[in-house]
Amino acid sequence: MPAAATALLRNPLPESAVRTTTTISTLALLATLLLTSAPVAAQEPSPSSRPDSAPATARTADSDAEATAAARRERFRRLRYGNLAELELAGKQLRISYPDLATDSGDYRAFEALEPGQVATWTSARAVKLLTHATLSFGGVVVPYGNVSPDYPGVYSLWPKRTASGWSLVFNGDADIWGSQRDAAADEVEAPLEHSRTDEPTEKLTVEFLEIEPGAVLRIAWGDHQFLAAFEAAP
Repeated sequence: MPAAATALLRNPLPESAVRTTTTISTLALLATLLLTSAPVAAQEPSPSSRPDSAPATARTADSDAEATAAARRERFRRLRYGNLAELELAGKQLRISYPDLATDSGDYRAFEALEPGQVATWTSARAVKLLTHATLSFGGVVVPYGNVSPDYPGVYSLWPKRTASGWSLVFNGDADIWGSQRDAAADEVEAPLEHSRTDEPTEKLTVEFLEIEPGAVLRIAWGDHQFLAAFEAAP
């Protein structure tokens, strides 16, 4: 046994010295633990520096779902109706659905090349469709309500026609057809159109109602062509 150890056994340390030694050992152990854990703590980002990875709130999720549903409804509406022009006349509803027909297309070039007596047609879209809950009068030319059934609104496809003196609008009894499927045998009414050239051409076919008293004006624009037809609800 070493001499120092033999001397310690023969002359043990006083109690106060033992307590001091224990205290120093305890402090040294705590210091060692703190130094060992410090790098781990330093690697954790502070709350302010952590990326915001929280999920969307319920309100945001509901808003996104509503926007998605609205977009889906709009796509369905456009597939079913195309573009819409709507009007309430004398308490009765009128609606025209019409397709996207671009001026930069073969259909438009064919339209501009129409000869007198020819009716505009197109191969890229459905026909323009009128649904009316009222009998209409275009300057005395009557477009009757209930042409399909007495208890059903008037339903027609609409076709611009080049005439010897200008233009007219043909109302055809076959409403739900393609733009190239007009059957002349189903033509029911032909009303005059006022034609002019506009300085503000449209990029696509546009159909709208302009309200005037006591009736309204149907406006059709395509490229630099503009067509107007005044009408009112017939008795």
